[in-house]
Amino acid sequence: MRKRIIYSLVARRSLLIIFLALFASLEALGCTVMIVAASATKDGRPLLFKNRDSSSALMVEMRVENGNGFKHMAQYALSDGNWMGPWGGFNEEGFCIVNTLSYNFSGAELASMNSQIIDMALRQCKTTADFEQLIDGLPKPIDAKANYGVIDAQQHAAFYEGGPNGYTKYDVDDPQIAPNGVLVRTNYSLTGDTDRKVGEERWKAAEQFGADAIASDQLDWRYILQKLPRYLMHCNGTNLYATAPATWKDETKTDIDGYIPRHSSTNAMLMQGVKDNESPLLTACWAMVGPPIATAAVLLFLTPNSILPQKAMANGGNAWLCEKGQQLKAVIFPYSENTTKNIDLSKLYNREETGILQRILKIEEEIIERGNNLITDSRQWGTVSEESLTDYYVWLDNYLEQAYTSHFDAMTSSVSVLTEKDVQPNEWWDIGGRKLKASSSYRGILIGRQGKFMRY
Repeated sequence: MRKRIIYSLVARRSLLIIFLALFASLEALGCTVMIVAASATKDGRPLLFKNRDSSSALMVEMRVENGNGFKHMAQYALSDGNWMGPWGGFNEEGFCIVNTLSYNFSGAELASMNSQIIDMALRQCKTTADFEQLIDGLPKPIDAKANYGVIDAQQHAAFYEGGPNGYTKYDVDDPQIAPNGVLVRTNYSLTGDTDRKVGEERWKAAEQFGADAIASDQLDWRYILQKLPRYLMHCNGTNLYATAPATWKDETKTDIDGYIPRHSSTNAMLMQGVKDNESPLLTACWAMVGPPIATAAVLLFLTPNSILPQKAMANGGNAWLCEKGQQLKAVIFPYSENTTKNIDLSKLYNREETGILQRILKIEEEIIERGNNLITDSRQWGTVSEESLTDYYVWLDNYLEQAYTSHFDAMTSSVSVLTEKDVQPNEWWDIGGRKLKASSSYRGILIGRQGKFMRY
């Protein structure tokens, strides 16, 4: 009897530890989203951006879905051996949607409907009004708690703070709600419990980014795409650009907690909508299929033949771009203790411009220049030429292979990406492939197969 009581106490204590660890890692499960109204952009096209964070779904890919509704392209993530999602995308009618998990809604225990709502919306919706009708028609309560960002081909733009009993709409075109035509969400909702603002530091940083971009007349798709998911400014005023070490060799252990780019940042995407007189198939998507600080953005379009660049698609469990990004991230996050919190800043960004992010930006320049030329030509033609897009993707795949080999092969030759299937019982590893002691400090955990705890 006494032994049973002891086991019971141990079990309760273990559950408490799990609960506290999961609670502490909520910030690691977040996302940062920005919507820019058409009236606020230089070319009059709305923008929808998402930087996605996840502690458990580290591998991502882009995928085209053809059946059961509108054709659409969306981002999916590999979690515990299963592809989960979608977590954002756009369809052939120019309807674009992303979300952030909202932690300050009560009533939706698992939020199991968060991605299902995105999936239904991509298959069924043309406009924001259609999305509202979709949510209104779902049986209540809904097991959902999310901030959904939406733009459409009619240039509508809005956030929907969705909870178990419905939603509250924040119209980005309403000057009373968004005076500058820009709205941001992280991992809490204004209509939720205001005492639990998960991601408030990232919210403030993204708002400051938007305000600075407007003040300097730089608010356009390219500036947001290249800068926001790699924004090295904290809302408390800390500027990592200004404190960059001199060279690659000057190791600088740096706390990155609370910044928009984090260890848990798995990918990012920016969707540029269309003008009223343009085909919705001209909706352009720029995707970072891997950690944004270590992954170059690529241009994606929906076409009748559903073509995609090979480097952005899954190949035996993960996309090539994502695997390369994970290897480079392991170089940026080299510490066995507090891996999720500390980076070696010299490997990310330094004054001799040899940091991984600086090299990624150099690679990205050519991709964006050629991609933007294709976008410009397509708008003039009124359609995306399948032949021109195929040529771009063939060039892109070859260019990425050559550029990554040239810039990164030497630094990642000894780094392998660890996934859940590689972990055996009673072993503890980090994402860089380092075996750890069970007593190591864990900020966030993943409960994997056989009850295995894994720290990311």
